[in-house]
Amino acid sequence: MTEADAPSLEQLLAAAGAPGDLAPRVAAALGPQASDRLAADPWLILSVPGVRPEAADGFARSVLSGSAGPEDPRRARAVLAWLLDRAALDGHTAQPADVLCSALGTLGFTDPAGALQTALEEGDMLAFSNAVEDEAGEEGYGDGAAEAPSASALMISRERYAFAEEGVGEAVQRLLATPEPLGEGWEQLDTSGDRVHGELRDTVGAHGLTLVATAPGIAKTAQIAGFAEAAAAAGVPVTIIGGNAASVRTLNRELGGTELTVLSVAEYLASLGRGESTDDAEAEAERAKELVSSDPTGSGTDLDAVPEAAGAARAAAATGRVETEAEAEAEAERAEDLVSSDPTGSGSDLDSVPEAADASDETGTAGAADLADAAGPTAAEPSGPEFAEPEPGLVVVSAAHQIDAESLAALLDAVPEGRRVLLAGDPAEPGPAGPGQPFRDLLETRSESLLAYTSDGRVPRVRAADSEPHPLTDLRFALREGELPPPTIDPEKRLVIVPVRDAGEAVARAVQLAADSIPRTFGLTADDIQVVAIRAGGEAGAETLTRALRERLGTEQVRALTAREALGGTWPAAVVVLDGPSSGSLTRALVYGLCGLAERHLSIVHGAGSALPQAVANVPDRPRHTRLPAVLREL
Repeated sequence: MTEADAPSLEQLLAAAGAPGDLAPRVAAALGPQASDRLAADPWLILSVPGVRPEAADGFARSVLSGSAGPEDPRRARAVLAWLLDRAALDGHTAQPADVLCSALGTLGFTDPAGALQTALEEGDMLAFSNAVEDEAGEEGYGDGAAEAPSASALMISRERYAFAEEGVGEAVQRLLATPEPLGEGWEQLDTSGDRVHGELRDTVGAHGLTLVATAPGIAKTAQIAGFAEAAAAAGVPVTIIGGNAASVRTLNRELGGTELTVLSVAEYLASLGRGESTDDAEAEAERAKELVSSDPTGSGTDLDAVPEAAGAARAAAATGRVETEAEAEAEAERAEDLVSSDPTGSGSDLDSVPEAADASDETGTAGAADLADAAGPTAAEPSGPEFAEPEPGLVVVSAAHQIDAESLAALLDAVPEGRRVLLAGDPAEPGPAGPGQPFRDLLETRSESLLAYTSDGRVPRVRAADSEPHPLTDLRFALREGELPPPTIDPEKRLVIVPVRDAGEAVARAVQLAADSIPRTFGLTADDIQVVAIRAGGEAGAETLTRALRERLGTEQVRALTAREALGGTWPAAVVVLDGPSSGSLTRALVYGLCGLAERHLSIVHGAGSALPQAVANVPDRPRHTRLPAVLREL
């Protein structure tokens, strides 16, 4: 068949009976050569949002004229990737091989272990042993192994997530090994602002990386922001980063009036030349919003959305990672900068740019003579490679528990040599929207390889001091232990529980609280009060609440947030809506996190019935399979 005779994308899809609106989504997922790629491997259609294995099998039979079999290696690769990407939506960076084999069996593979082996040999997936490497250093399906480990002893991961967690481990080791002095003013840092600041000064002063497990109290963000401000006042260069958009907003409010600028992870990477501001990046960010908004709690219930696309969009939105073409342009600009910085033609810059050096070699003797003439008789001898001087300073990251594995790997890798890092977060709250839970893993893992830097083999940490007594603080402490205390009478009305019978009443009461009762009682404005729902859609979801609030307040600027959007931030007051239809998403960690959104007043519109106490008592959090603990132990 000639290229002219090859069917178009629309023809391929129509022949398989696919809906007409699928073509744009296929083109977006597979690129301009989508029809050619599908003709060669029809199961690639599984990477398109909304397509499931059953539909992909039907499409493959249409494209391959009925010769598509369930054991086809192309099917094995695509289905395994689809399973791993579904797991990534639930926060997993890896999956046990036996779990995957079981899933492959239910999807029609008569030899699941063989299908897994085939996919690993040809796909962008890696196998790792659950155990520490043996003395020969063999791991997974590594070359030289006498026999492949059993499925129960393996973890399978997408390359991108495996490399990200390995990157976090390498960055931890680098930061602990290369701390630079913070200057004479560090010991005089003012620690009077909070009880924990003295311990932070000593720990950060001694180590290149410090973790802070924030307390459940209402001042969790203020403690970290205050320490960053004190460090800057002591003359230490400070960069402060919010782990997500909600934490950036909160930090900006806490640090208003100071000279500190709060950055998102993407903004920090861009400031170091690691990001991009192209239309493509903006499009990826918008696509990430669309995909993540379908599952605002991070519970992974929207399994039909294609995780690979969601993960890629999340990574682009969070890290601003530079694509290949942008990297090439940056390298070209760097070469131009190096040459322009050496107008004498001494050749030192050519040594630091391999491509330029190769070009000079190709010119031969004449080229060397030309350079010598341009340099003149006093030209300096070529110098060796130039290394950047260490930059003493401090990078403070708030809500670090909201940063996924890929984003934290990019952030830590970008930290200049000599800078110390302080990661502050609450491991009792839900993990990040993307795959991984690096902050929790770093906090909980002990590694003998870290004994070279710390006495207990753990990343240095400080547990933030408990806040002063407050009804919201007391509630959070109880929730963290799996207890839901009975309502108490508080004359100051700092915590109010409002029972409702249905979604309509929940919306009405939430709007009344946010628009009338709370502003009148506490003297707050609409900007000080945040309404939060578990999900975006539904009769009591964030979208419905937003429309009701705008109608009541007569403004278009107010917006209710989903739980996923709100976690990591705090507001003077919050109204949390727990509606019945969304109660299946409740966990102890989510309830704990939602009850930490308010600083002065919290109203809980409670329509979840018995699901609320049951979740607090019996559903701590949805576990995540990750490899970072193993990476840390194998450093």
